[in-house]
Amino acid sequence: MKNLKLLIGIAFISMLFFSCSNNSNQKKSEDSFDDIVVDNMDEMIETMPMPASYEIIQLLNKSGAGYVFDITNPTDNVDKYITYKQKAINLGIYAADLTYTTTYQKKDETAQYFDNFVQLVSDLEITTLNRQLFESVQNNLDNKDSLIFIIKKAQYDTQKFLNETGKDEFALYALTGSWIEGMYLVGATVKFADNKQPLYNIIFKYEKSLKELIKLMETYKDNENFKDLYKSLNEINDLFNTLEKDKKDLKTIGQLKDKIMDFRNSLI
Repeated sequence: MKNLKLLIGIAFISMLFFSCSNNSNQKKSEDSFDDIVVDNMDEMIETMPMPASYEIIQLLNKSGAGYVFDITNPTDNVDKYITYKQKAINLGIYAADLTYTTTYQKKDETAQYFDNFVQLVSDLEITTLNRQLFESVQNNLDNKDSLIFIIKKAQYDTQKFLNETGKDEFALYALTGSWIEGMYLVGATVKFADNKQPLYNIIFKYEKSLKELIKLMETYKDNENFKDLYKSLNEINDLFNTLEKDKKDLKTIGQLKDKIMDFRNSLI
């Protein structure tokens, strides 16, 4: 992992216009900046307006919940997405699924979901990803820590590209897909869990990120392409608001989980 982190670190430092006067100084700087670069990337990812499916899935893993087969968006669905809206939403969904399979170290599934991610990135004409990234993924399918870092950076770069090139609508679609899929994966895991409360707690934790997502969508709420998304997200938010009065209201919790799952299934 050290060599991989250094490789990514060198590229990232170059992007920030960091340079050294000679090879020996450069080697010294690479060594000393290696961990700092990784920390900075994590901080930068956290500052993006991203309802973090990565964090949701990490909490799911830490809760002790096992990997559940066949709850992610089937990989062969990728060919049925025709419009830019469908492609961008499912870019976010597949990004969450990719994080899920990576976190649980499912090598074959990770390779398949990365292929889908790449295909949608290409269809949406996002030019931030290069051959080196693809090779890094293939070379690190057995190295969870390295792979998670590579994928997080790829998702960050994709989101950054969309924001900086004026493709805000595409970025918002992807954010919606990412958030709903992360929450869906938790909800779909509930029925297999003996102790459901830790999973419900994960869902409760990301109420704030939903409100942030809705706030980002306010500008587009009257746009025909966003009306359905805005309506469904607000319906989910209404259920969260009800639960603020009683987080042990099992009926409302069930309605919330079902609403999340129904909304997500309508998107894939």
